[in-house]
Amino acid sequence: MENNQLLNISIDEKVCYNCKHRIWAVAIGQGVRCGNEFINGWPKPIPGLRKSCEAFEVSADIKRKLCLKKSKQFLLDSLSERIHYYASPKEKTIEEILNELNNLLDEREDSVGGINRIIKFQRGNVELTKEQELELIEYNNLKILIADVKALKNWVNEN
Repeated sequence: MENNQLLNISIDEKVCYNCKHRIWAVAIGQGVRCGNEFINGWPKPIPGLRKSCEAFEVSADIKRKLCLKKSKQFLLDSLSERIHYYASPKEKTIEEILNELNNLLDEREDSVGGINRIIKFQRGNVELTKEQELELIEYNNLKILIADVKALKNWVNEN
């Protein structure tokens, strides 16, 4: 389970630290504030990062991390099952499978690059559609699979 190292807060805890309303104003001397409620024009200070209230909503950044955490469970399947998910490896060499996977990655690169630019410019507060989230997960899984197939190819060549 992914944790914040200093606070030891899990990404699936319903606390202010993981809330979309949290405003990190520590650098300007205002501490951590709640953007859901304002007092005299200022966001209300929160009592602590481990506290929560009825206005809690998961931040977009935390949603992305949870989605990636779930996608890593997909990677626990065997290498052959993962290859079959993306390619038809029957009677192909490792090199041919690798080329097929790289072609799939190249086809997805433009659209994923667009999603990454959206994330970068929105600085982690972007709300991606379900399709964009899945496309990002598939792209990352494909990159990991390609690295695993390359490692297999190197192992075969060494032995």
